[in-house]
Amino acid sequence: MGFYKPSAIQEKALTSIIGANPQNMIAQSQSGTGKTATFLMAMLSRVNPQHSYCQCLCMAPTRELALQIVAVGRRMATFMEGVSFGVAVRETQVSVGADGYVTNQIIVGTPGTVVQWARCTGSVRFDPFQLRVFVLDEADLMMEEEGFLNISQRIKRKLSPSCQILLFSATYGDDIVEFAREFVPNPIEIRVKRTELSLKNIKQYYLLFDDWTVKYQALTEIHGDFDIGEAIIFCATRQEASWLHGRMNMDGHRVVILSGDLELFERQQVLEQFRSAAYRVLITTNLCSRGLDIPQVNLVINWNMPVTRSGSADCETYLHRIGRSGRFGKEGMAVNFITTEEKHLIDELEAHFQIKIPLLTDQDRSLL
Repeated sequence: MGFYKPSAIQEKALTSIIGANPQNMIAQSQSGTGKTATFLMAMLSRVNPQHSYCQCLCMAPTRELALQIVAVGRRMATFMEGVSFGVAVRETQVSVGADGYVTNQIIVGTPGTVVQWARCTGSVRFDPFQLRVFVLDEADLMMEEEGFLNISQRIKRKLSPSCQILLFSATYGDDIVEFAREFVPNPIEIRVKRTELSLKNIKQYYLLFDDWTVKYQALTEIHGDFDIGEAIIFCATRQEASWLHGRMNMDGHRVVILSGDLELFERQQVLEQFRSAAYRVLITTNLCSRGLDIPQVNLVINWNMPVTRSGSADCETYLHRIGRSGRFGKEGMAVNFITTEEKHLIDELEAHFQIKIPLLTDQDRSLL
């Protein structure tokens, strides 16, 4: 697995969430610091392999993230005979008995599929009252999006009083934290100061443009300079991502796209191609901003900056995006493409995280 010593979040959390008296927890840690392994260890420590029913449940906001969690969990459980993972996504990957109940001890899935199974009326089902551990990954998003929140609350109402509840994310807004405290009984909290959230191992820059033609030329020049590792380019919309993918391919650049427009099997195929370095540049939307762990990514480009509905900088999404590089303390780089009218977004990010994001110079580009 490549684990040599516990990360900071693992040191702080594991003594409280595993053992004879496991505690509920609201945990925050920067991207790429080992949160997934932390809650997987908690689930694996509570599983009884002699019982063939669902004992632990983790919900994640996207199919891609759920599949990634399962892949890590299966590796961690390699020598735990009798322990198995089921995946609750649109194309079911799960073992069921003759009565339709899941026989995997651990289920990881997206809210829509999980809640269908929890109703216990379909061909695949599980009993939430039997759960020993209930985890929300990317918990701030799971509580911010109304649909995800409603499902999380419905599952929680069916839990036994002894079920352990764990919330993990890199970011929590103040209002979300207050709600999380109501959701999780008597939690231990691990929080990160806002000034410590922006990962110091990721060098952040911006480039300023007056029109899109100069912006596109700068992107292709950076692509030409990029020699080692892999890069993710974030766009605001599926349409923008599709246009950029088509234009770069037309100009002879080898890039691949991942967006919600693709069929599920196509999305999985794209991720596998990117992980294997068959393609070294991935163009995507916020679909990939959270949780995805691809260690060889060392450059993130914000072709479009993340913004809130009011037009201000979306600091939380920005943090998740740039966190796709610099995994587990490795060095990474983020370059933000902005127009003159968008300069205030850089100012807002600097004020929020109390950092300095300088203009990218030719000397800085030599680091690519």
